[in-house]
Formats: sequence, C-alpha cells, structure tokens
Amino acid sequence: MRIEEVQSAAKKQRIATHTHIKGLGLDANGAAIGLASGFVGQAAAREAAGLVVDMIRQKKMAGRALLLAGPPATGKTALALGISQELGSKVPFCPMVGSEVYSSEVKKTEVLMENFRRAIGLRIKENKEVYEGEVTELSPEEAESTTSGYGKSISHVIIGLKTVKGTKQLKLDPTIYDALIKEKVYFLILILMSCARL
Repeated sequence: MRIEEVQSAAKKQRIATHTHIKGLGLDANGAAIGLASGFVGQAAAREAAGLVVDMIRQKKMAGRALLLAGPPATGKTALALGISQELGSKVPFCPMVGSEVYSSEVKKTEVLMENFRRAIGLRIKENKEVYEGEVTELSPEEAESTTSGYGKSISHVIIGLKTVKGTKQLKLDPTIYDALIKEKVYFLILILMSCARL
C-alpha cells in the first residue's frame, strides 16, 4: 500500500495581523457583542460600520467611498477588514500599506489608481434568447450587392420554426445561412440569438 500526499488547490492564506477577524461581531439588532468575530471592544465603531454594511447591501452607497481616519494602531484596518468579511467574497477588498504608496520607482497617483481599479467590482449579466423547433421554412432574401454592381448578396434569412406551442418566423443574419447549409439543417434547430450560433 502506497500513501501519497496530495497538494491542495486552495489558495494559501498567510497568517498576518488581522487574519483572526471574521466579521464585525454584531447581533441581529446591530448592537456590538463584547467579544465576537475576532473583535474586542470598539463597540461604537463596530456599530457604525454595521450601519455602513447595511447601506451597502441596500445599494445606497454606490459610487461613494468610506474614509476611516485616526491615529496609528486604533483599529482602522481591522474595521475595514470586518466590513469586507460581512459583505462577503463578492465585494473586493484591497488592503494597502503606506510604504506601498511612497516609492521612488512608481508615482503615488499610479499606485492609488491601481488599487482603486482592483477594488472596483464589476458584474456582467448576459441574457440569451433560445429558439428551438422544427424548420418549416428556410428562405434567403437577396439584395443588390454593395461591393460589386452586378451580383446579388444575401441580406437576411427567414426561418420558420414549428413547435408544440405554435409557429414562429425569424429574420436572421446572413452568416447563419452559411452555417445552416453546411450543417444541412432541415428538421431541428437551436439558435442562440446573442451570439448567433447554431
């Protein structure tokens, strides 16, 4: 019997100053619990951060920034990390250290802009229309060619589809016609309208 050690594919987390913080440590009413989620004390600051988290979840903080100011070692980074943990992994969190900004090779504004870009979360939603059914009609519509004066080119294709619910006629791009002829489609067709694929 042979035993092998398997390497984990999960990203390794460094143990650092604030790795023990798992959230803001608030109860259901938004009041700070004395010792919770890695926080000790700072009840007023945690409750205020909880209000900010609620505003972000309600999408009332869109396009705005939060500035935590104060003397060194008062818990600003811990509060920021607590807010990040409360919001979840979908909201990007980019911690910065002052020494990153002050560099002889890179400008301060460039470093700040790079971190701002990293911190901006973007969600892309794509809707697709799918038509499925038996092909009843496949007729290319021709028009005068714009490139040469003599020939004709296909301007669009009219496809008739029949399903259990009824029939539908679609006016599609001429590039689909070539794909239909190549695939020898006569009976069943599935068209993704967003990317014009068969």
